[in-house]
Order: sequence, then structure tokens, then C-alpha cells
Amino acid sequence: MVRTKLCYLLIVLYACLSLPCQARTLDEVTESGYLEIAVYRDFPPYSYLDDKQQPSGIDVELGKIIAAKLNVEAHWFWLTADETLEDDLRNAVWKGHYLDKRVADLMMRVPYDREFSYAIDGYGAPKHDNVVMFGPYHQEQWVLARDLEKVGEVRNLAIFQYQKVGVEIDSLPDIYLSGAYAGRLRNNVLHYPNVFAALDAFDSDDLAAVAGMRSQIEWGLGERASQYDIDDDGLEIFVKRKWDIGLAVKHTNRQLAYAVEAVIEQAVKAEDMRNLFQKQGLGYQIPALYSE
Repeated sequence: MVRTKLCYLLIVLYACLSLPCQARTLDEVTESGYLEIAVYRDFPPYSYLDDKQQPSGIDVELGKIIAAKLNVEAHWFWLTADETLEDDLRNAVWKGHYLDKRVADLMMRVPYDREFSYAIDGYGAPKHDNVVMFGPYHQEQWVLARDLEKVGEVRNLAIFQYQKVGVEIDSLPDIYLSGAYAGRLRNNVLHYPNVFAALDAFDSDDLAAVAGMRSQIEWGLGERASQYDIDDDGLEIFVKRKWDIGLAVKHTNRQLAYAVEAVIEQAVKAEDMRNLFQKQGLGYQIPALYSE
């Protein structure tokens, strides 16, 4: 009898832990006085802790703008990137991590792509029906930062058969460049823990270029950015060189999504987003939704 009761309690406990967290409504957010926003941990220039251990970055500043427009405070839900974006969406906004079932009200830096949003799984069911992805606020891009003294006028990747290019290990640039020209560049593709380490190694490792996201390249180079040519010439092998960045909420929280989307649209059209990027020393690219 005791064992039966214990088994029953364990089953009930497991079922409770398996249930997704209930997202807060817009009214509940307003009533509480704060908006919990999921941002990626240690991901400059988007979200990170500065030298004084204060939340900083583009997504943090935009999160503050959103919260202020909703008349609440911004609270931060620091998200460690998992293996896939699907994992991050699950952990951040619709179910919570299995070790901590807490979820955020809003998630930043989610690719805004209709094909991804409405993708179908192998059983014919929607893959992402637990979340709503909306509000593109920035367009990101893969680029090369080239040292023109080493690459000259060559605008394709063939130069890296003879010159070195730095990449973040296991990133898309790593995969594409290592496989380009039937693998003939592989020996000159140098790997680093992140794009900033690659940029720091420009001189010490005699790199001719570094591949990465434009915002990170510009932020990492800082005042040195003007010394390099930064563009996407030669990266035609990438399936997608540019993509819009937006936000996500749980599918039951569309009212909050509508309110935040209005804030984003105003920020993009009123040049607030451009100003935010410029304050960080970065160039801003308007999302395709608005440029079209």
C-alpha cells in the first residue's frame, strides 16, 4: 500500500513538472509592474553584463524602451543558448527549462522568418505553434572584415587558399568556409572560441579576414573598424546572408505581442532603433518588412 501511494505521488509530481508554465497576460504584466524579458547571456553587443556587472547591449536598451512604453520595469531573464532555436524558445517562453519551469513574458533576438514560423514537422503538424514570432526590429548579416593590404582587390573566397581567415568554431562561417572550393580553404580557416577572439588575433595570427555577424564584427573592432573592409562580398555560398531579428511570446499571449509590436514599429519608423545602434557605434539595417 505504501509503495502504491509513493508511486502515485511520483507520477503526479512528474506530471506537474512536465506541464508548461502559464504565460502572464498583458493585464497581469501591467498589474505586477514589471515585464520579464529573455535575453541571451554573454552575447555582446546585444546582451551582456558590463564592467560594473550591469545589463548592457542593444537588446537590453530596446527592452527598457518596451517596458517604459508599457509603464512597467524591465526585469531580465538570462538565457543560455541551447542546441537549437526550438530549444531556446521552449526554455524561454512556452515551457521553461526542465530544471527550472520559469518562463519569461517576452524573448528578444528571435529570427523573424515566415518559413521558419510556419514550418511543418515530419507528421504534418506545425513545429512552432507554441510561440508567436513577431516585431522585426533589426536586420543582421554575415560579413567578412578584410585587411585590404593582404587581400587586395580580390572579392571572392579563393584568396583564402593562400591567406588565413578567422572564424568562431562550429559557426555557420566555419562550416561554409571550411567546405568551400571542395575543402581547399580548410587549412587556412583558423578557429577561435568567438568572433572577438578572432578579431583580437588579426595581427598576432596574421589573419587576412574574419567572418562573422556584422554587429559583432563592428562592435569587436570598435575604432579600428575603419581600417578594414566590412561587407558580404564572396559569401554567396551562404544559403541566407541577411535575416530579420524580432521577438517571441507564448501563443496564448497575443495581446502582449500586439502591444509590443506597436512599440517596435514606432521605434523603427521614428529612427529610435537607428539612434540606439549608433550610440553603440554600430550601423543599423532596417528589417525587410519596413524597407519593402
